[in-house]
Amino acid sequence: MDGNVNMLFSKLSAVKNSFTSDGIFNTHKKDVESPCAAFVSVCDANERAFVFRAVGNSRSAAWDSVCEKAADFVRKYDHAPVWVKGDIMAHSERVSFQELLRHIAQSRNESFRRGIAFDDGLETALIEAEINGNRVISYKKHSIELVKVNKYLSECGVRTLAQFPGEVTLFDCESRFCDENGTVFPLNDSGRRVTKPITGSDALGYVASSSEYLSMQVRMDGRFEYGCYPIDNLEVPGYNILRHAGAVWALVCACRLTGDKFTMNQVIKATGYLVANTYRLHRSGNDVIFLADREHGEVKVGGNALAVIALVEYMELTGSDKYAELCRGLGNGIMELFDRSDGSFWHVMDFPQMTRRERFRTLYYDGEAVFALCRLYGLTHENKWLEAAAAAADRLIREGYEKHCDHWVSYAFNELTKFLPEERYLSFGLKNAAVNLQRIRGKKTMHQTYLELLCASFEIYSRIRERGLECGYMREFPAGEFVETIFLRAEYMLNGCCFPEFVMYLKYPSALLGAFFVRQDGFRIRIDDIQHYCGAYCAFYRNYDRLTVLRNSFRQE
Repeated sequence: MDGNVNMLFSKLSAVKNSFTSDGIFNTHKKDVESPCAAFVSVCDANERAFVFRAVGNSRSAAWDSVCEKAADFVRKYDHAPVWVKGDIMAHSERVSFQELLRHIAQSRNESFRRGIAFDDGLETALIEAEINGNRVISYKKHSIELVKVNKYLSECGVRTLAQFPGEVTLFDCESRFCDENGTVFPLNDSGRRVTKPITGSDALGYVASSSEYLSMQVRMDGRFEYGCYPIDNLEVPGYNILRHAGAVWALVCACRLTGDKFTMNQVIKATGYLVANTYRLHRSGNDVIFLADREHGEVKVGGNALAVIALVEYMELTGSDKYAELCRGLGNGIMELFDRSDGSFWHVMDFPQMTRRERFRTLYYDGEAVFALCRLYGLTHENKWLEAAAAAADRLIREGYEKHCDHWVSYAFNELTKFLPEERYLSFGLKNAAVNLQRIRGKKTMHQTYLELLCASFEIYSRIRERGLECGYMREFPAGEFVETIFLRAEYMLNGCCFPEFVMYLKYPSALLGAFFVRQDGFRIRIDDIQHYCGAYCAFYRNYDRLTVLRNSFRQE
């Protein structure tokens, strides 16, 4: 018991030293209307953190008081303080309750990032992480749930509210996090540790941790645990075999970089499940194969495409041709849905009737199909795949697909220009990034696919420069802004990383380490979310050295 108490005091001392060295205890401008507040969160890594709060006439007094509260708890329950976080109120403002609701209405899901106190004395103050980690705000209703607030206050041993007051205090904190090793991290205003500029080595670390998490989701039968909403550990309903294929692809890409044997074993199981869900037809002497989504009674051109992409990547990694004929059959399935007259694809067919259902479902399927056809050409060197890919790519150019900011289009044109480095394809590949740079730079959500788009476009840019290819669009391409945006997105994506300082406020923290979440959907963690984060950092790592050279060349001008 004393061991846990001693560990807590050691970590609290380290946190206090960090606050002190940054002058946090000395910079409070006295507000006679409001006391100072401090918070300590204690987490054993297995269950949601316990948060303690205290007020005082100074920041130092409030801190000392809240530390004693945390120590009493650890002493009483012998709770292991694996992770400890300290928050000190930095500044606050009084607003009407209606003004608070207007702030909430203007916030994306789980993105109201201020603390709230429901009384003048700050006894009912909740930090931002408690508010979003316990779902006390209903973002859909633009309201705060009194029942949920009172339930949480009661669990914390704080007096409950008869009703919401006419005014509340909104506040922000200076925050520090102490990990299991006693290392203290200052936290930024997003609640995430302040990190040095991201490097290739960092990116590889995120590839390793995210692929390990994704590998752990593969069941004995090869199917993934599809996903969860980790606030309350609720399962994401349904299963999408297309996303299964994409997750397999991400794991294979990660294996190329990490060489992890466990991940490869899980890839083999997940690939087996993928193959088991293919459906074979015989048409005019050719095998036509579809990836069957039996749960929804359909086949999708995007499903066939992702299956091809994953299986070709697998064969390249293993040096085998195990799935070559299966890939040809899946390619024939894509061609069954290809309209040669205009370069378009039918998107969905009924299964098992195999009748056409939807000509269009999502923009992504078109880029996926072109990418897959190019991968098939690279595997087989059979011209029919490349000819179809080129015809479909011409349609994407004609219809101005750059306006959709689609990462699969970048993947497709990057692959196509390996074999057909024609000016129109090279220019469009660059344009798909260039016209979207402002949109990408200004986006305040994770959108991990943006980094995928940018890195695939960078590979086209590098190919043009290194091979001296003819591309008129290079003269107007904003290369300096482009490379800076790549680094910006690689940094910004870390706001979706399951660092301990985030997950300690969710139901089962340690189970989430290594994952990435989508904050705006209840911190959702789904296999395709991990796929895109992992794939984005794979691409950033592969290109890091060349990106750095290009970036430095502009900074020296």
